[in-house]
Amino acid sequence: MNKQNKLDRIKNPYVNFNCSQLFRYKFFRYKKACIGAILILFAAAGVLCFTGDNTTVLLANDTPLAVVAGPDQVQTVLKTLKKDLEQQNGIALTGYATNLSYENQKIKDQKPVDDEKLAAVLKDNIEWQVDCAIIYINGKPALYLSSTEEAQKTLENVKAAYIPQDSGQVTVENVSFTEEVNISKGSGLLKDLQTPEAAIEAILKGLNKTVQHNVVKGDTLWTIARANNMTVEALKQINTEQKDDRLKLGQKLNLVKSEPLLTVMATITTTQEEKIAYSTVYESDSNLWRGQQTVKQEGTYGSRQVSYRITVANDKEISRETLAEKILTEPVSKIVKRGAKAMIASRSDAGNGILGWPIRNRINSGYGQRNREMHTGIDIDGNTGDPICAAENGTVIFAGRQGNYGNMIIIDHGNGMTTRYAHLNTMGVPVGQTVVRAQVIGTVGTTGRSTGSHLHFEVRINGAPKNPLQYLER
Repeated sequence: MNKQNKLDRIKNPYVNFNCSQLFRYKFFRYKKACIGAILILFAAAGVLCFTGDNTTVLLANDTPLAVVAGPDQVQTVLKTLKKDLEQQNGIALTGYATNLSYENQKIKDQKPVDDEKLAAVLKDNIEWQVDCAIIYINGKPALYLSSTEEAQKTLENVKAAYIPQDSGQVTVENVSFTEEVNISKGSGLLKDLQTPEAAIEAILKGLNKTVQHNVVKGDTLWTIARANNMTVEALKQINTEQKDDRLKLGQKLNLVKSEPLLTVMATITTTQEEKIAYSTVYESDSNLWRGQQTVKQEGTYGSRQVSYRITVANDKEISRETLAEKILTEPVSKIVKRGAKAMIASRSDAGNGILGWPIRNRINSGYGQRNREMHTGIDIDGNTGDPICAAENGTVIFAGRQGNYGNMIIIDHGNGMTTRYAHLNTMGVPVGQTVVRAQVIGTVGTTGRSTGSHLHFEVRINGAPKNPLQYLER
């Protein structure tokens, strides 16, 4: 190597290096600096990636509620919310039973909620705790009130609600609950806290519970619902398998019933004034037809002062004992005059006397064939409004309008015998009433197929018409 070349090498050490040699030479010379720069770039990218997507999620009892800025935001909102709720309810909150936790999650483009939205979320999901008075029934917590005084007042008002309020003077001898009832201080949830008025209503009306009804003969959805203070619609709602109104014997239906939480057993004494019923006295009057009657003297109620000892369970009376009784005024009997004058028919060709004549007058048309039709009874003349009497003791089995008969009464006398009284103007006895011989049952008229006012009278044996003259008294 000549002198010139050496000088050039000193001035430019890479003058005789090819490309590959030059790269290797520079890489190894600046190796540490290159590696350091690469590591710095990766770290920066990682930090940007982490801080850009990571968020804080608030959980209540492991259920996600909202994305928040952090625990500090939650605690600040809780403090404000607690203060507001204490002012609204007038009671101090001791804490909350809800388990709050936080979890870091990567959620893209999700910003934390503001304080107002967070307060609304927390209000709906936090179970705030309070110190309160708890009413225990048979060892189980039933009602929560803000103080022992309110709990005691609630129970006293429940007792008072079941004491009978009779019109007279009431003295309470004893009142107690049949269940074991205690009041204890403890911790409860704000949402379970009740006012005394709400607690009294809950005790008196009770809580809904489901019972079953076994379908028996004659049951319908309507009768079952009515007997249990329900509507048919409500009955169908809790028996979804009931597609129509048809029921089967032995089928079980669910019913919703409410029963009081407590049973109040009360014993009281009361003094009150009561009416004394008057009796009715009957006098015979020969000036009146048999079956007719008039009132000679109206009855008057008496009065008495009575003291009772009454035992009730809730609103159901268990027993009533009379302790003392004082008559204030005696009742005055009602006096009724009954007719004793017998009716006698104008015909002398009567029968065996089994039946009495229903009306006293001439016979306009007898029993038997009349023109083209059979006349199944006899027509006795009369004026509209004349009294008609029962021919014999019996029971009214029909009283109403029936075709050509018009207004008609049918009396069953037993042993297959019935009598019919037709074309009546008025009917004085209902179906089911027991009547006696010669009792007025109606009045003469001209209803139905009739050419004038009269009584159509029939006698039937086992449903077949017979000649009435064979049975009427002579």
